[in-house]
Amino acid sequence: MICNWRNGAFGRACIGGALAMLSAAADASVALYGRIDTDVEYQKGPGGSATQLTDNASRWGMRGSEDLGGGLKAAFGLEQGFAADNGIATNPQFRNAFVGLAGGFGAIALGRLDSATIVGSPIYSQVTQNVDFVIHDAGATAIGTKVLNSRNRVSNAVGYMTPEFGGFSVRARVNLAGPDPASPNVNSPVKAEDDFRQYDVGLNYAAGKFAAGLGYSRDARTGGLVANDFRDKVQAAASYNFTVVNVYGIYGRDRYVAAAASRTDVPYWLVGFTVPFGPHSVTVNYMERAVQRDRQGRLKKVQAGYAYSLSKRTMPYVFFDREDPNSDKPGDTVTTVGIGIQHKF
Repeated sequence: MICNWRNGAFGRACIGGALAMLSAAADASVALYGRIDTDVEYQKGPGGSATQLTDNASRWGMRGSEDLGGGLKAAFGLEQGFAADNGIATNPQFRNAFVGLAGGFGAIALGRLDSATIVGSPIYSQVTQNVDFVIHDAGATAIGTKVLNSRNRVSNAVGYMTPEFGGFSVRARVNLAGPDPASPNVNSPVKAEDDFRQYDVGLNYAAGKFAAGLGYSRDARTGGLVANDFRDKVQAAASYNFTVVNVYGIYGRDRYVAAAASRTDVPYWLVGFTVPFGPHSVTVNYMERAVQRDRQGRLKKVQAGYAYSLSKRTMPYVFFDREDPNSDKPGDTVTTVGIGIQHKF
């Protein structure tokens, strides 16, 4: 824009136009963010022992919004996962990729959705609201998929979150193409996009130091589910922060289409606590989950972690994790200890 400042009227109009352009630009924003998290860990299991460098869910992304007026906003996000130890991108490449709207009605989003989107994740967001992970839910310390089946990240989905009413809110999501091929929730291949559906809903409450959640999920398949397919789940979670210690617990039941030697009902539970003191924090979790394909077996897992916040972004840590994948099978316990650094940007 070129302005003739000697012409007063024209100059004032020019200034007004420039301010309008700046105001319009201010209505839209884009932020770049991410984290890099790697550790050196020693792992000992039935196959021997090894010392290795391991990535723990490193990622970078962009999120943005545009003020549309009247309390309505447009929003989008793209988050890519990668392994910081070797630079390889995750598969699928994007952890989330969505577009949506937010306003007085709540928020709605479409795309590949997870807990980092504007609508959250009906089951997994209950977990993160009430449970403290040991450093991160990745690698040896992962519990979100392996133990809790918290159905966080799905493609071809539509999600909705209500406004908060007296501490209560609801999240709901439908996945129009079933789980990703690597998902543990289904053992038979997805035949077509219209062949599979996943439905999730979560009721959440938070007020002061207390939080709780109740969730329900189910799967449906054209022609019916087959043996060992996930059918549905119920989950309850609660936490209370006593300031000097945060205590929490989860109990849930997954239901499957049982085969001759497998379970129909798979219960799971977790209890834990975190003790924060200044820049230090200690977290301890213990959990169990019935083994779906072994009616006598239970997965048992105990973990502990210590973290020190050098700043708001940089945190070195150490952790211990001991997992017995199936108590019905001797000699399969895996023990992992690690030391690493997480940096957020």
